[in-house]
Amino acid sequence: MRQIALGILVTGLIATSASAQEPTQPRLVTSALLAGMRFDAPALAAQATPAPAPAPAPAPPAKKVKATVGADIPSSYFFRGFRQETDPEFTFQPFIDVAVAGEKASLNVGLWNSFHTGSLKDSGAGYYETDFYAAVTTGMLKTTYTAYTYPNVDNATVNELMFAVSKSNQINPSVALAFEFQRANDEEKGIYLEGGISPGIPMGDDAPVSINVPIKLGLSLKDSFGYGDSSFVYFSAGLTVGKTVGIGEIHGGVTIYGLGDSAKAVNNDNASQFIGSIGFSVGF
Repeated sequence: MRQIALGILVTGLIATSASAQEPTQPRLVTSALLAGMRFDAPALAAQATPAPAPAPAPAPPAKKVKATVGADIPSSYFFRGFRQETDPEFTFQPFIDVAVAGEKASLNVGLWNSFHTGSLKDSGAGYYETDFYAAVTTGMLKTTYTAYTYPNVDNATVNELMFAVSKSNQINPSVALAFEFQRANDEEKGIYLEGGISPGIPMGDDAPVSINVPIKLGLSLKDSFGYGDSSFVYFSAGLTVGKTVGIGEIHGGVTIYGLGDSAKAVNNDNASQFIGSIGFSVGF
């Protein structure tokens, strides 16, 4: 019995000595600040310094010369409150405009036409109108010379000089004053005044279309279109929608006219008119 107890005691001492000689395994002590953090490759990669972003490509220089072609198709042709065709059908109005940009001013020259298949065609004036114009814009002032010609209407050419001031902002206000300095058959040369706004409806940068609400007031200061002096001609309000497609644009709109007494006389005695239109333009 004594020998057994002695053997157990000797065995315990040997085991304790062997344990004391084994190296102690180190323990990783982490702070609460590192809790939940991963130390694998993705985490280390995320902590690496990102490569600098490439420099943006320089913007192409603005074009000095730009040409725009297009056409409009109105339900009826109205110009400054004057209905041009008694019984319209299909009306096609193509145009071309060339713009030359300068440092302090820009120049526009262009050609505008109107072709008809309704009562004007029946009277031999289906090719109704061709207008030639040249305009110079400096700041907010635009000065435009226009020759209104009517190839199939005898002695109907009108030459006009118009001064317009406009500003691009939230409501896009504009005022235009037009002087007729040459008129066929020595008729009285008219003076026309027009004011308006065209506020845009906020749509956001990513909106698929742009929407404007053009509002105009037209006055005859001196016998413009035979309306007389100091005469209210028309008030109009409308809605236009445009969408950019590649290098061009498609657009459409509606306009309602309220006509003064002088304008009703040349509009079948109608006090109001409703006009719809669609069109397109392409720039080069």
